[in-house]
Amino acid sequence: MSGFFEELKRRNVVKVGIAYLVAAWLLLQITDVLVPVLTLPSWTARFIFLLLLVGFVPALIFAWAYELTPSGLQRESDVDQSASSGNFAGRKLNYAIITLLSLAIVYLALNNYVFNKEPPPPVAAQPDKSIAVLPFRNRSDNDADVHFVDGIHDDILTQLTKLSALDKVISRTSSERYRESGQSIPQIGKELGVATILEGGVQRAGNRVRINIQLIDASTDEHLWANTYDRELTVDNLFAIQSEIAREIVTSLHGVLTDAEAEQLEKLPTTSLEAHAEYAFGRRELAKRTGEGIDRAQDHFQKAVELDPNYALAWVGLAQSRMLRYGYLGEPLESTWAGTQSAIDQALSIDPLLGEAYATLAFLRHGQEQFAEAEELFVKAIELSPNDPLARLWYTTLLLREGRTAEAETQIRRAVELDPAAPVLRERHVYVLLTLDRPEDGKAAALAGVKRNPEFPGLYALMSDILRADGKHGDALRWAEAAARLNPTSERNRGAVCGLYLELEDLEEMERCIEAYAEVSPEAAAKMRPWLLAARGENEEALALVDDMVEDGLSVFEKPLAAQLYFFGGEPEAARAMIEDSHPQFFGDEAWNPSHPHDVYNGVMAASVLYRDRELERANYLFEQILTAIRAFPRSGTSGFHDVDVLIHAVRGDKDKAIVALRAAVEADATFAPGKYGAAPFADMLDEPEWLALIDEISTEFKREREWYEAHKDEPLF
Repeated sequence: MSGFFEELKRRNVVKVGIAYLVAAWLLLQITDVLVPVLTLPSWTARFIFLLLLVGFVPALIFAWAYELTPSGLQRESDVDQSASSGNFAGRKLNYAIITLLSLAIVYLALNNYVFNKEPPPPVAAQPDKSIAVLPFRNRSDNDADVHFVDGIHDDILTQLTKLSALDKVISRTSSERYRESGQSIPQIGKELGVATILEGGVQRAGNRVRINIQLIDASTDEHLWANTYDRELTVDNLFAIQSEIAREIVTSLHGVLTDAEAEQLEKLPTTSLEAHAEYAFGRRELAKRTGEGIDRAQDHFQKAVELDPNYALAWVGLAQSRMLRYGYLGEPLESTWAGTQSAIDQALSIDPLLGEAYATLAFLRHGQEQFAEAEELFVKAIELSPNDPLARLWYTTLLLREGRTAEAETQIRRAVELDPAAPVLRERHVYVLLTLDRPEDGKAAALAGVKRNPEFPGLYALMSDILRADGKHGDALRWAEAAARLNPTSERNRGAVCGLYLELEDLEEMERCIEAYAEVSPEAAAKMRPWLLAARGENEEALALVDDMVEDGLSVFEKPLAAQLYFFGGEPEAARAMIEDSHPQFFGDEAWNPSHPHDVYNGVMAASVLYRDRELERANYLFEQILTAIRAFPRSGTSGFHDVDVLIHAVRGDKDKAIVALRAAVEADATFAPGKYGAAPFADMLDEPEWLALIDEISTEFKREREWYEAHKDEPLF
C-alpha cells in the first residue's frame, strides 16, 4: 500500500488534487459574488459546484495517466523515468499551489477585514407572508378558455385580499404584466417585493376542470407546496378548489385564519357559471378606466345579476360601474347616486361582510359630502379586505380633502405596494406628491407612469395640469389633447382642452373644440359656451345662457362655476344666490377653515360677494382664513394659489397689494389668461399703469405659448 502512495506522489496526483480543490474553492467564491450582480438564476452556483465535483475524479485520473514534461504533456508510460521530468512537473505544481493559496489568503483577508469590516446596512426585508399570483396558463386547446382561466385567477386573488394572515397580496394589474415576461421567479419576486409566487395552469375539457398550482419561494425558486385538482366542472367544485388553495397558501406560510375569514371562504359567491363568466368580463373592462370600458363593464355586471340575483360581488361591480360614469362618461354626479346606492344595498343584503361593498359605499358617501360616515366605511372596508388597493385609493381622496396629507401618503403608498403597475394608483401618487409640494418628483412620477402605461388617459391629464400650473400652457394643451383622444367621453378631458384654448385666447379653436365636444356630450358642451361668449365680450349673451342653465337645474358642483360666470360678468347678486345655495356654510357665523385646496375658490367667491354687499366682517374673516391657508398650501404643481390673493386684494380695493400679488404671479408663471384681468372684479384696477403693463406682459407670454404650441403640436410627447 505504501508503494501505491509513493507512486501517487511520484506522479504528482496528490499535488494535482490539492491544486484542483483550492482552484475550485476560489471559483465558487467568485460565483457567489457574480450570481446576484449579474442576476443569474439561483441554481447557477449549484450547477457549477456539481460540475467541479464531477470533474475531481477525472482530474486525478488524468494526473495519473499523463505527466507534464519540458516537451509538454505525455503519457506516463512514454516518459523516461530516469530523466528529471517528474521534478519539472512537481515544481510547476508547487508554483501553482502557492499562487492559488496566496490568492485564497488575499481573498479571505479582503473579505474579512475590508469588505466586511463593518456589517452591511440591512436590506429591507420582504414580508414573510407576501404573495403574487401570476396569470394562470390556459392548458386547453380552446383559446376561448383564456377568459375562464383568467376568471379563476381573479377569484383566487379576491379570496386572498380578504385574509389578514397575509401581509401583502399583489393585485391583478401588476401580476398581469408577467403573463409572458419570461423572467425568472426570483426576478419577479424582487420587482414586486414579495416572498412567494403562486403559479399554475388550468385545463377545461368537457365537463371537467384540472387546476395545477405551485407555491414557490421567490428567493430560492424552490417549491413550497404544489397540488393538482381534477374534478367535475360545477360551481360548487370550482369555488371549493379556490377556497382550498387559499387555505393551503395560508398554511404553507404559517398563517392563521380568523373564524370570520374561514367562514367567508366557505361561502359560494354564485350558483351560475355563466354569471361568473360575465362578472369576470366586467372586472376586466372596469379596470381599463375608459368610457367605453365602463359601458361594457356595466353591461356585463347587469347580465351577471340577471343570471344570479344573489351574486353580491356582481352587484358591487354594477355599483362601481354606475358610480364611475360621472368621471369617465361625463354624466351628472347626482344621476349616478340612486343606481349606485341600490346596487350596494343589494350586495350588502346578500353579504354584510363584503369589504368591496363598504369601499364603494364609502366612495359614494364621499361624493355626497357625508365625510364622517365615509371615513367610517373606508376603515371598515380596509379591515375586511386589508389587501384591497382600491379601498385605500379612495380613502386617500378623503384624507387629501381634509388636509391629512401624511395619512394620505401612507394609504397611497400602501396601495401602490399592493398594485405597483396600476396606473390609477400612480396617478393619485403623483397628486399626493404635488400636494406635498414636491412638483419635480410629481412631474417625474407622472412621466414615468405615462411611459409605463401609455394607454391610460388620467396620467396625461395630470401631466397637463402640472404643465399648466408651471405656465407652460402650450405643452399642457398637447397633453390634454392626448388625454381626450384616449378617453373622448370624459367631460374633464374634453373640458380641459377647450379651457386651454380659452386661456390661450384662441377663441376660434375653442369654438371648434366645443362643437366637437357637443357630438359626444351636448349638455356638457353647452355649459362651456358661456365662457366662450364672455371671452368674446358678448357678456349679455353669455349671462343669458347661464340663466337658462340655472333654470334647467345645476348640480352642487356646477353652481360655483355658474357663480363665477355671474361674478366676473358683473352680476354679484346672481353669483351670491348660486354660491349661497351650494355652500351655505360661508354665509353664517360659524367658524370655517379651508382644509383642502378645493375649498379655497368657493370661499373666495363667497367672501367676494359678501364684500360687495358690505358684509365686511364676515367677508374679511373668510378672506383672512384663505390668505392664511394658501401660505400653507403648496404654491406649485396643480395647487398654486398665486391668482387668489390677486383677486382678494382687488375686491378689497387694495391696489398696491393687488399689483404686488399680480407681479408675483407673473414671475411664477401662474396667471389667468390676460382677458380675465379686465373683467368686472378688476374694473377699479384698469386705471393703474403698472397693472396694465403687467397685463401686457401676460399677453406677450400667452402669445409665445400659442406660437410654441403651433410649432410643437405634432411632435411626440415623450
